[in-house]
Amino acid sequence: MKDGKWLAPRYTSKEIFEKDFSKLDVSGMEVKCPGCKDAVHLSRKNNANRAAGWCKRCNRAVDI
Repeated sequence: MKDGKWLAPRYTSKEIFEKDFSKLDVSGMEVKCPGCKDAVHLSRKNNANRAAGWCKRCNRAVDI
């Protein structure tokens, strides 16, 4: 499993993140959260097809 990175700029809430990354991607890959090292599923994409996910434990957006 690859190591993930925090998504910049930092999203302050999951609602804002889900608005910007509105497309669902069920076939997305999993990465390790850079903070807690939990597995984060990259299940969302933005309009430019950039994949990202939300770490529930750290409450931050993660990408590769």
